[in-house]
Amino acid sequence: MPLLDLPWLTLAAILLIVLMAYGVFGATGFGSSLIGVPLLAHLVPLTFAVPLFTLLDAGAATTQSIRLWRAASWPVFWRLLPSMLVGITIGALLLVSLPQAPLLLALGIFVCGYAIYLVLGTRTLRTAPQWLAYPIGLIGGVFSVTFGTGGPIYMVFLSARIHDKTVLRATSSVVIAVSVWIRIVVFLAAGLLLHAPLLTVFALMVPVMILGLVLGNRLHGALTGRGFQRLLALMFLVNGVSLLVRSMPMLMP
Repeated sequence: MPLLDLPWLTLAAILLIVLMAYGVFGATGFGSSLIGVPLLAHLVPLTFAVPLFTLLDAGAATTQSIRLWRAASWPVFWRLLPSMLVGITIGALLLVSLPQAPLLLALGIFVCGYAIYLVLGTRTLRTAPQWLAYPIGLIGGVFSVTFGTGGPIYMVFLSARIHDKTVLRATSSVVIAVSVWIRIVVFLAAGLLLHAPLLTVFALMVPVMILGLVLGNRLHGALTGRGFQRLLALMFLVNGVSLLVRSMPMLMP
């Protein structure tokens, strides 16, 4: 996808998407790819959108984790890591081998499901058993590579193991940072990163990502209530439905 084939309106839309995605990440410690990748999927292929947000997440998540690592729950992190590695490997195979239509359909279903989960506002797990780290790490690893959206899956487990808001935010940042750097290695091996258009757009979006992080960190206290959660859920639901509608004609014979 040559860079010159991207209209200026598309580049402007990418800028706004990145700013919004990393504003949410700065406020909550996760969610950048869950917002950014589904929106970008309307503009560029997933094999461009996921690596782009992986590169951006590397800077954002690493910055957050360096700031907060002392507060992280390391025993919980080490329990997630082994199955996360397996899931990342499986996800990479799916991303490079499956056609675009079923991937968009799966992403739309996932985003809609997560939106409904947020709207319900119920917490099904008060205290997660330790063994749940293994399926959560596996599924989160698959989704983190295929769609760049493993963060919410990890949060299902993390929020049921960690009830302190500061520790939860720090641990989620560390988990996402490590996941992102592993993904970068996998994408390099798969040949998805070393492309001039991708690297050029990445360089253009780095200042935008930093601005989003700064704004999100300043608004951390104000943007983590139920009202903000419902707003995110509505945005996810609209975007998920639009992905489903877009993927349906592509799946027709």
